[in-house]
This record gives sequence, structure tokens and C-alpha cells, in this order.
Amino acid sequence: MWEMADFPENSAVFPVDSLHCNILRVCLSAHSIMDIEYKNNAAVISGIKCFNLASSCGCGQAFRWRETNEGEWCGIVGGEVVNVKQEGELITISPCSEVSINKWINYFDLERDYETIENGIKGDRTLSVCLPYASGIHVFNQEPFEALESFIISSCNNIKRISNTIEKLCKLCGERIDDKLFAFPTPEAIAALSEKELMDIGTGYRAPYIKKSAQMVADGFELEKLRGMTIEQARKELLAFPGVGPKVADCVLLFSLSHTDAFPIDVWMGRAMTELYFDSKKPSRRDMAAAVERLGAYSGIIQQYIFHYARYKKLGRSKPDLK
Repeated sequence: MWEMADFPENSAVFPVDSLHCNILRVCLSAHSIMDIEYKNNAAVISGIKCFNLASSCGCGQAFRWRETNEGEWCGIVGGEVVNVKQEGELITISPCSEVSINKWINYFDLERDYETIENGIKGDRTLSVCLPYASGIHVFNQEPFEALESFIISSCNNIKRISNTIEKLCKLCGERIDDKLFAFPTPEAIAALSEKELMDIGTGYRAPYIKKSAQMVADGFELEKLRGMTIEQARKELLAFPGVGPKVADCVLLFSLSHTDAFPIDVWMGRAMTELYFDSKKPSRRDMAAAVERLGAYSGIIQQYIFHYARYKKLGRSKPDLK
């Protein structure tokens, strides 16, 4: 049987008895001294460390962001169109005011101490190889229903097709924002669609899952209640939704419900973990779960570093699996 002791010394990012505790304390508090200036209906935030806007928007965690110019991204969040520009440690968010700034600080996870997380990864002899491929990626705090439906659509799909399908869904039954842009639809709006209407926009076999999951939320299922549950309880609740398996459940928990220990594993991630931690020998499910648990309370955030290292190095793949 594989045991925790089988990890080589220093192979875990956050040893349970020392560094993990220190990182846990720091990461739960606002660490950055952010200066915020408001002008021309925009917020200019300085002092943002360990944040790469392009990598965070384009990494496949959120599907309604588009690069408009170098360093500039336009997204639709909560029915609002927002433009964000990065110049070094300077972030400009427009439109934004003192009333809405906290929404964006939370959405982009700007108060979490990613610098400490990255220092932990840098000091880990196994995971340090991942850092150059994903440094600066933040895990966004998305709206749970949108995340649920988006990751159901994402199953066995690629980023470009996922994004296109979601845009067609928004156009089909989302509230109009302007001549070209639409908000993500409400549960009621999606539930009212026929399976054929959903299939016509390219959802394929996922159509009944999308409709039935929307109906569950429209009927009163409160996704927000999962935020306060243990990850095991929250995952069990999500697995009751049609079309939701362990990977989709963990994506929803990580990217919208603040469960930073949710660690989405598909074939792609499984191969990456196998090469990094098990010398390319296939581990048992128990061994894999133990390896993930060893990464600590921020294993889900660490997963992003592993994923993007594996993606760019094409670990375990004979062919590339990019956008």
C-alpha cells in the first residue's frame, strides 16, 4: 500500500506540520497593499503582485472573456460588460466605481496571497517545474449557476467550442445587454428551452443535462449553500445534477464556490499527476487521492499550475490538446 511517507522529502508543496500552516494563515488574509484611484468611470489598482490577466482570462476557467488588444480583455460578468487592462502591477477596470470595486476584487481574487503560494511551489522540487508555465494565474470567483452550466457544456469539449456554444446559449435566451452582447441566461430561461433548441446550438448529448440542471435550480436548489459545506458534502450534492461527474463537480466548487481544495481530475490531469508523482506508473484511486490531499488546502489552486505545465509540455499526450 502506498503511504504518505513514500513521498520524497520536500516533494509536497505544503508539509502538514510546518509550511502549510504558515501559508494557510497568510493566504486567508488580505496581503496586498492595493492603491485604488478612480477616474473617468474606471478604477486603477496598483500594487497587484503575482497576477497575469491574460493567463487568467484565457486559461479555460471562465469562457466569456475575449482579448481585445494586447494586455486588454473584455468580459461579461453578472450581466455587466467589463474591460480590464494590465500594465505590469497596474490594473485598470472599466466601468468601475467605489460601489462596484469590491465585486471585481473578489472576482479576480486579488486579496489572496498568491505570492506566498508561488513561493511554496518554487521551493518544491517536484512542482517547481510548473511555475514558469502558470505564474500569475488567479482562480476567479464566478457565479455558481453559470459555472455549473458552463462546465456541463465543457465535458469532452475544447475551449473554443465551449466558448462559442455558451455565446449561442446567451444569445438564444439571455437578457440583451446591447446590440451584440447578452447576459448569461437565468435558470428559468434555460429550463424553458426544448432539448432540440439546445442541440441546435451545438450542445449535443449534453442538451438534456443542461435543461434538467437548470430546472433543478429554477425549482429551488440553492447552489450558494454548497459554499458553507465540507467539500465532500458539496461534491455529493453536485453529483446529483444530470451530466455532473467528479471533474465537473470539482470545477464548479473551485471556480465558483470558494472550495480551494477542489482538485478537478480528468484523463489529462491524471496523466500529469502520474508523471510528476508516480514515475509514470499508474496509481490507484486511493494513492491519487492521497497525493492530492498532501498538497493541502490550496490544492485546487496548485492544480492550475500542474494543468498548464502539463498542457504546454503535452505530458501523457501523443498529440497536442490546445485551443
